[in-house]
Amino acid sequence: MDKRDYEVFDILLKSNRITITQISKQMNLSSKTVSKSLDKIEKFLEGSGLTLSRKTKIGVSIIGDKTVSEKLIKQQIEQEIPNTKEERVQYLCFNILSNQGYFTLAELSEALFVSKTTLEKDIVQVYEIFDRFHVAIEKIPGKGSFLNIMEYDRRRLALDLIHYFWGQNWQIINQDGKFLHLIEGFPKFAQVFVNLNDLKRINLTLQHFISINNIKMSDLNYQSLVLHLLIAVERIKDNQLIEDHQTGNTDKDSGLEPLINCLEQDFNIQISKIEIGYIQVYFNQLEKVSVDETVMEEHEISALILEYTLLDDETAVNALAKHIKFALERIQNNLPVNNPYTKDIKKNFPISFDEALILKNSLEKHSKLFIPEDEVAYMAVHLQAFREQIKTNMHQVDVLLVCSSGKGTSQLLAARIKRTFPEINIHRILSVQELYRAEITEDLVLSTVNISLPEEKILIVSPILSEVDRLQIRNYLEEDREEKRRNIEFSRLIKKELIFLDKEIKSLEEIISLMGEQLIEKGYAKSGIVESAIEREKFSYTSFEKFATPHANPNYVKKSAIFFLRLKNEITWGSTQVRFIFFLCVKDENPQQLEEIFDSLLTIIDENRKGYLSKGDSQQILDYLKEGL
Repeated sequence: MDKRDYEVFDILLKSNRITITQISKQMNLSSKTVSKSLDKIEKFLEGSGLTLSRKTKIGVSIIGDKTVSEKLIKQQIEQEIPNTKEERVQYLCFNILSNQGYFTLAELSEALFVSKTTLEKDIVQVYEIFDRFHVAIEKIPGKGSFLNIMEYDRRRLALDLIHYFWGQNWQIINQDGKFLHLIEGFPKFAQVFVNLNDLKRINLTLQHFISINNIKMSDLNYQSLVLHLLIAVERIKDNQLIEDHQTGNTDKDSGLEPLINCLEQDFNIQISKIEIGYIQVYFNQLEKVSVDETVMEEHEISALILEYTLLDDETAVNALAKHIKFALERIQNNLPVNNPYTKDIKKNFPISFDEALILKNSLEKHSKLFIPEDEVAYMAVHLQAFREQIKTNMHQVDVLLVCSSGKGTSQLLAARIKRTFPEINIHRILSVQELYRAEITEDLVLSTVNISLPEEKILIVSPILSEVDRLQIRNYLEEDREEKRRNIEFSRLIKKELIFLDKEIKSLEEIISLMGEQLIEKGYAKSGIVESAIEREKFSYTSFEKFATPHANPNYVKKSAIFFLRLKNEITWGSTQVRFIFFLCVKDENPQQLEEIFDSLLTIIDENRKGYLSKGDSQQILDYLKEGL
C-alpha cells in the first residue's frame, strides 16, 4: 500500500460506514481510484482479524476490533518501506515496473517517506539500471513518467531485474528427494511479480514434468525457467495478459500439455494459447543450448584455483569452484552481475582481490568469457573467508589445563572456558603428577592448583571459573593479542628517501612513472616495473576514497619497500579522486607478512579521517608511518 491507500484506510477507521463517493469528495479523487485503494486494503487485511465490508448503496466499513489496526500498519510499513539506498533503488525499479500508468517523483517520495532530493539521487541509479536492459522511462509534461513497454517485455524485464539484484541468492534445498530452488532475501515489494509462497509449488510441478519427460538442463537454466513460469502465473492471476502479436509462436505444443494442465489446476487459472506460446518460446530457447555444453567443468576450475590461489582446503576449493561455474553460466547467458559491495571489498581485502584478479585472467583464457569486476569481488570474498579462517587458527591460544579434581569436574571447567573464550583451545587436561612428567608446549597454563612454573605463563583459576578468573584470562588474551602501534612488517618497508610530498602531477600514468623510476634509480626495482604497474591498473583500479595502492609483478622487485607520495591537488584515478599514493614494491613476503602490511595500511587509511597525512614534513610523515600515533 502507498500513502494514499493508508489515508483511505485511516478514513475508514474513523468512520462507522462511509460511501465511495464521500471518500472521493473528501480526498479529491475519482471513484475508480478509491476503489483501487479499497482493493489493496482488502488484501492488506487478510488474516488480520479485520475485514472490509463493501455493500452497494450502503457503503464501506471495517468489521472487527479496530484497535489492532495500529500494530498492523506498523508491521506493514516495516515490511514494505525500504531503509537503505540499495533497497530504495530496488523498490523503485519494481514500483515503476508494476505501474501500468503514470507516476511522479512526488508520489514516489510520499510512498517511500523520503525527501524529493533523496529520491532524485536514487532515481538516477534507477534510470541507469533500466538503460542497462535497453528500457527507457518516458515522460509527458503535466502527466508524469511511464514505462512504455508491452506485457511480454515487462515480464522479461522483471526476470532480468531479479537476476540482477538477487541472482546470487539462490539456495537449493532437498525436500523429500526433490531439489527445490529458492531465493533468499527476496523483499515483499518485488513479490507482485514473484510470490515466494508459490515458488515451491512451481518447483514441484516443474520437476515432476522434466522428470517424466527426461529433460536435462543446468541449474541456471532451471532457475530461469522457474522464474519464467512463476512470473507468467502471477501475471495471469492479475489479468495482465500477453497480447496476440507479442509472441512469435501461438501454436499449442502437445509436449507442454501436462505442464499446462498442472499449472491450471494448481493455481486455478486458465492459460490461453497465446500464454502457452510465451512458455513454449522459453523451452525452444533451452533446446538450442546443449545441456552438456558447459563453459568449464568444476574439476577444471578447481585445478585453476589450486594453481593460482592459496586455497588448499578441499571444501573451500569446491565451494569456490561451484560458485565460479555458476557465475560463468550466468555470464554466458548474458545475465547481469551486480555486487553492491565491490568498492568495500577492494579496499578492505586488497590481497584477496588481487589474487582473484590473477584467477580471473586464467579463467578468461580457458572460458573465452569476460569476467566483470563485480564477479571478481565475489571471488575475492571466498578467498578472504579462507584467509580469515587461517588467521583465526593462527590466533588461537593453546591451553594446558591442570586440575586436582576428578575428570568430570575438569571437563566441566574446560567446557566453561571454551564457551566463554572461543579463541582458547584446551589442548590437554593433566593432573599435577602428570604435569611434572610432561613437556609443556602450550601457550598458557590454567591451573586449579597453586603451582609454580617459572618458565611458563600460568594463571590460577577456581574450578567454577569465577568472574575474577574470567577477567584475568580476558586480560591475558588482550595483552597477547595487542600489537605494536605499527607492526614491524610495515615499518621496515618505510624509507625516508621514498617519501615525496606535495607534487603537482596530472595523471596516474605520470605518477606511476615517477614512482617507478625512483624505485629503479634507488635500487629497489628493475626496469619494467612501471609498465607492469600500469598494466595492473587496466585490470581494476587500485583507488578507493582518497588513496591509491599501485603495485607490480614481484618479478620486477629487487628489494621490498613502500613508496609514499602526497599530491598537492587531487587527481582522478578511475572513478575516485586521489591525493595519497602508496606504491607497494613487495618482493617475496609470505602471506602472513602481506596480511600484516595491509592491516597497517588500512589502519593508516582509517586514521586519515583526522588528516594526519595532509600535514607535516617528510620527517613527521616518516615517524607517523613507521611508528603510528
